[in-house]
Amino acid sequence: MFFHKKNLPKELSQIDNLYGKVISKFPAASRIDYCESLIYRTQNDLTNTRCRIKKMKLKRLLKAAKTERKSLAN
Repeated sequence: MFFHKKNLPKELSQIDNLYGKVISKFPAASRIDYCESLIYRTQNDLTNTRCRIKKMKLKRLLKAAKTERKSLAN
């Protein structure tokens, strides 16, 4: 049986260091562009990796980026 930590960070600023320290201070339009680029790159990486652990990390990053983009668009 595998045990997973449930208290993993879910916000993009906690997962992506660049976003948390630099991009988050930019205007909303720039942050949306960054999120869209990150989503595209992460989806591409996800299709090209076979490592289960890396896939889990990429899925978490993808979910956080989509959530952040959605919150910025509102």
